[in-house]
Amino acid sequence: MDDPKANKTVPPGDGGAVDFVLTWVDGADPAWRESRRRFLHEAGAEAKGGGGANAECRYRDFGTLRHWFRAVEACAPWVRRVFLVTAGQAPDWLDRSCPKLRLVDHRDFIPAAWLPTFNARPIELNLHRIADLAERFVLFNDDMFLLRPVGPDFFFRRGLPRLPADLGYPRRVGYNNSNRTVFNDYALVHGSLDVARLLRRRAGKWIAPLRLGPARAAKNLLCLLANGTIPVKPCGHLPTPHLKSTLAEMWERRPDVLEATCSRRFRADDQVNQWASIAWNLATGRFSPVHGRGRGLLLDLTTANLPAIEDAIARRAAPQICVNDTDGNDDPERTGTAFVRALDAAFPNPSSFEKA
Repeated sequence: MDDPKANKTVPPGDGGAVDFVLTWVDGADPAWRESRRRFLHEAGAEAKGGGGANAECRYRDFGTLRHWFRAVEACAPWVRRVFLVTAGQAPDWLDRSCPKLRLVDHRDFIPAAWLPTFNARPIELNLHRIADLAERFVLFNDDMFLLRPVGPDFFFRRGLPRLPADLGYPRRVGYNNSNRTVFNDYALVHGSLDVARLLRRRAGKWIAPLRLGPARAAKNLLCLLANGTIPVKPCGHLPTPHLKSTLAEMWERRPDVLEATCSRRFRADDQVNQWASIAWNLATGRFSPVHGRGRGLLLDLTTANLPAIEDAIARRAAPQICVNDTDGNDDPERTGTAFVRALDAAFPNPSSFEKA
């Protein structure tokens, strides 16, 4: 099951352009809420599983979307286009005529049989079908923000995604829906590719002391010799660089697995997600190795974390940050207000994506 296309840079038919993709939902929209309520009732017990993966907080919006666009304009003015992917929604302040903006409805690229969906996974796994999307794109959730100026080479090097090269041993972890999904992702990759052989063929990407540091390179060497597997863990809840062609190849090779996920309107434990595409790139060598340390911060949105969140945003403590809203958010009104205030201070100037 070797991959003849492994490690080959994708031809820059779009001139090496990089696009950003942002998935967003207005969770307060009455029509959308009624649709979700109806399909949630139809799904029954199936949609109530997943350790809170379908909880209300997954769709909560604090009004930070305009700050996301301001951060992009301030920190990544070089981006070719921003594709805002929604369920036919758009905020009133958004300037739809902005040259860099493409507003994309789920109906524009997801097969009708799978809609409406309240599951981020079918959306992410079908992004390669979006018309005019660049081969190289960075996927953001709406809780992920740039904090410092970065160049295209922060996400891609020589046309390949820059991904943390950190091999490890398969390990058992405690239950949560994300962990279960990660296991499913890597089962998909290991069931489709001869991962051990591919890793040996691209060993130089994993044993790169100048890029990874001697300790990480030595650890990767030991893991290559010991088990030859991609590690069972996510690449981090941060913006992720993707190749459109990798998603297309996964659909060509394993439509059975991907259709089983995409046909479900809500998250469940037996699904895969866009991390499988990252793992596919790691296994086939379609990546440029980078040490993950210092590339971003992840902080859950809770009252206890507010000082750390406010300080990180004020100091621009990392190039990018994810402020993750979960069902553990003990005071959404207070935390949301403080979060918006911190973003207001960091990005006070309107962007070209906003109406004048």
